[in-house]
Amino acid sequence: MKSIDIGDVRELIAKADDKELSIDIYREVGFFIVRRVIPQSLIKEWQAEWKSFYEEKLANSRTIDPFNPVHVHEALPPVLADINKCEELLDVMELLYPDLALFMQRFVIKDCSSRTPVFVHNDFCYDYGWPEKTTVFIPLSVSNRDNGGISFYPGTHHFGYLGDAGEVNTEILGPDWPLICPSLQPGDIALCHTCTWHCSPPHAGGPDRVLVQATMQPSSDPSSTELLRGEWKAKYRLNTLPREKFFKRSRSTRLRELQAQVNRFEETACTDKKIHV
Repeated sequence: MKSIDIGDVRELIAKADDKELSIDIYREVGFFIVRRVIPQSLIKEWQAEWKSFYEEKLANSRTIDPFNPVHVHEALPPVLADINKCEELLDVMELLYPDLALFMQRFVIKDCSSRTPVFVHNDFCYDYGWPEKTTVFIPLSVSNRDNGGISFYPGTHHFGYLGDAGEVNTEILGPDWPLICPSLQPGDIALCHTCTWHCSPPHAGGPDRVLVQATMQPSSDPSSTELLRGEWKAKYRLNTLPREKFFKRSRSTRLRELQAQVNRFEETACTDKKIHV
């Protein structure tokens, strides 16, 4: 199988890490690390709030999704839920999207319940609206290769939507295509285009990896949930509709139907076995 060569994107990778965002480099590389964006006073406030929230709500009873164990499902306290409104963060994101809106925010963590790696994927196949979205990863802990830090395949956003969702096949990339796992400190932020392939290695040591994931986009996107800067530009607002109502029938609904059939078959087989015994 012939593989895809990374080409001249390779020359820009080292430049995608700076104190100021370069929009041109971000759009070519598909990710960008901006250093020391969030003031340490604010970081300490968020860390203290997270520590209290984790000890009270998550340490002994966190909801674990076996398909995505890093996702925190529990409702966040207001201080953490509003991290996406941080003025210093919005000052950076406004450079990309002057009329700036939120798609979603969540926490993705690697604690004792989620030490395993996260497979290579992009986010757009799991979202809706338009593909001009940027996810901002905001670390409340160190994030590096040792503790399962977020990792990027530069330039892969140029492939766009791949037609399905799941673990992407990195064998289509050239054998020397780099995988970048930046070392992030609280205060840094990492921007990632929604179509950029990314993943994370297993947590092998060090502190729990705690990341805020906030996806932002132009306010013209109908999937926007909240205006953050500028003016509303969306003609329609899809976020007012239940997401599960978008389709009468789809691959997802068919999978649920098939799983229900499997469950019924297993229940029947188990009952028959008990009767015959």
